[in-house]
Amino acid sequence: MNKVTERATGSADSERRVDKIIKRGSIMKKCQKCKTNEATILNADIGDFCLDCHNEYMAELLGVSITDDFSKIVSFYDAEGIMHQFEISNMIMPGFSVWKAEEIDGGYHFKILLKPEENRAWAIEQLHHKILTGLGYQTLLRWLDRNFIDNAIHLNNEQYSLKSVGTCRIQYSEKENISLVMDGKEVSLEDFGRALTAFEGFNLDFQIRDLSDEVLGKDAVLHRVSINPNVIIERFERTLGWFLEHNFLSYKYKSACEEALFERIDELELLCKYGSRDNAEEVGRKMKRRLAAIDNDTDDFPDYLLEMIDQTIRKNKL
Repeated sequence: MNKVTERATGSADSERRVDKIIKRGSIMKKCQKCKTNEATILNADIGDFCLDCHNEYMAELLGVSITDDFSKIVSFYDAEGIMHQFEISNMIMPGFSVWKAEEIDGGYHFKILLKPEENRAWAIEQLHHKILTGLGYQTLLRWLDRNFIDNAIHLNNEQYSLKSVGTCRIQYSEKENISLVMDGKEVSLEDFGRALTAFEGFNLDFQIRDLSDEVLGKDAVLHRVSINPNVIIERFERTLGWFLEHNFLSYKYKSACEEALFERIDELELLCKYGSRDNAEEVGRKMKRRLAAIDNDTDDFPDYLLEMIDQTIRKNKL
């Protein structure tokens, strides 16, 4: 098995390791296939490829079709009406396909992971939606007061404070400087720490998430959720109880029941990401068995929920 394949199986952590291989491979070498573009993906077993040729090779290997008929450069407006331009790229790996949007002359980065066989038009739509959601949320609050504020974050002659809920990307530069990217702006750890003094005496909770996870959107907040397997199953049963009568689900309540159970499946996804893989798979099996045992007078219950559970487990095996 070649090196890229070995590093690309398993999880989003693997995808991050592949990123590092690509970056180290940015020596000026010509792609062995097209003989024109720079080879940015180095593989000792199959050769050195540019991104396009790599994708063609992987698509043929996996038996999937790819098209290049999407806009590589797109522009969107943020919450303050400022335009941001992004470069879109896609990299196909065994088991998953990485879609990225990296801001040109800015710090916004967005990423989604999908299966290689997913419809590419739908993938682009999902990535665009994520960009819009991310741009609609702001972690920094710009001060209109022109007086100097000692513990503010000072960027480009503007002063910012931290909102009580926010998000950032951890960035490590080639100069070995660690910084945080907030609202597409690079903030030093020193400036971040100074801005935190506005909340002296409060607690700070944090959770490290992959770039491919959902982003915070407008009017979104963080809240504590238990991913204890027993608690998830208890909530699952309680939610079902709202709609069942003696283990029977009427077609009248099918849609409402499915919508209510989406939240329980979201909790299963959190267990997949941050808890035990074995526990998550067991919870998924219990959910499926329980749903299959429900009597109903619908044509397709619980098919959609069963598929959602399977997708949740499969997706988080990437």
